[in-house]
Amino acid sequence: MVEHLEEETLYCHWHPKVETTLRCYQCNTPICGKCAQRTPVGYICRECKRGRKQRYEQARVTDYVIAGILSVILGFFAGFIPIIGWFSIFVSPLAGGLIAEIIWRAVGRRYGTHLWWIVAAGIVIGGGITFLSFYLGGFFALLWFGVHLFLAIGAASARLRLQ
Repeated sequence: MVEHLEEETLYCHWHPKVETTLRCYQCNTPICGKCAQRTPVGYICRECKRGRKQRYEQARVTDYVIAGILSVILGFFAGFIPIIGWFSIFVSPLAGGLIAEIIWRAVGRRYGTHLWWIVAAGIVIGGGITFLSFYLGGFFALLWFGVHLFLAIGAASARLRLQ
């Protein structure tokens, strides 16, 4: 004779009216699809993910200042890249990655959740100064500058973000 084991009905810890079959792999708390954060090894709840990020958060206030100053300076020089025209499609991501790497090393390889935002803003400000100071072109100069910023910031943020 086969016994049927009845499964206990689980409800999300944060949404008590939502039935679920998921559990956080770290704390075993029942979580619904809205609360579940996917990781390479399973689903994790918001609280465990927040605790995990806080362990990696190492940046100091001075790191943000250093990142801001360096990104404006390096963004200024990278702002000349759109002058080369369509070839900037290949050079701009390299410049963004190089800026990110220089800043990453300058702050002692410490991670900060907002570090990439500071660097992105610095690239825009530094590049904007270059654009306003040296470019007299029309629509196409502005277009290439926009493409340059998009690619450079994308590469820098990909390098500095921790998922």
